[in-house]
Amino acid sequence: MLDRFNVAPILRGHWKGLTNGQYLTHRPDVVARIILLLPVGLFGYLFARGASLASPAALLTGAALLAGGMLSAFTHLSTLRLKITEWDGDDGVSRFSVERDMLDETAAHLLTGSLACVLDAAALVVGMNVSLDKKGHLTGFWAALSAGISFYVLLIFVVILPRLYSAYVEINNVKGRLSGFTRGKGRD
Repeated sequence: MLDRFNVAPILRGHWKGLTNGQYLTHRPDVVARIILLLPVGLFGYLFARGASLASPAALLTGAALLAGGMLSAFTHLSTLRLKITEWDGDDGVSRFSVERDMLDETAAHLLTGSLACVLDAAALVVGMNVSLDKKGHLTGFWAALSAGISFYVLLIFVVILPRLYSAYVEINNVKGRLSGFTRGKGRD
């Protein structure tokens, strides 16, 4: 009955995507997973210190814009994924299996980032209605929660960008002299 509200598959896909595919089997990318847990530490630190956010409205605007941008990027990504499936054909040989995996991973990260932005916006709205001080600063739990979620979104962006660029370079056969993955001028 509540399956429409079940975001667990998105979060599970996001967590599964944090693997290192350089080996014969996919191994958890422990470093990435630890880094993505840093926002929990930031939340705890800021909450313990009684930190405040001086401009929560600007952060709310940013979270809303990022949610829309990530959803838009997801639609473009899903179109590219469909195109790759068409290019591969029915012969059973996949020329783009690595790129397909990168796009699949990135899709889960984009949707998780969108969800985090929505949660961030909700935390900001609630916080701005219950814990603004006289100067208009967001304080306490809501400030710490919003800062932690915002930091998580930032980290997701950092995870997504190299994957998208790598998929772009590989799928479009970017020349070595223009690819960021080759040192120097590279070969064409």
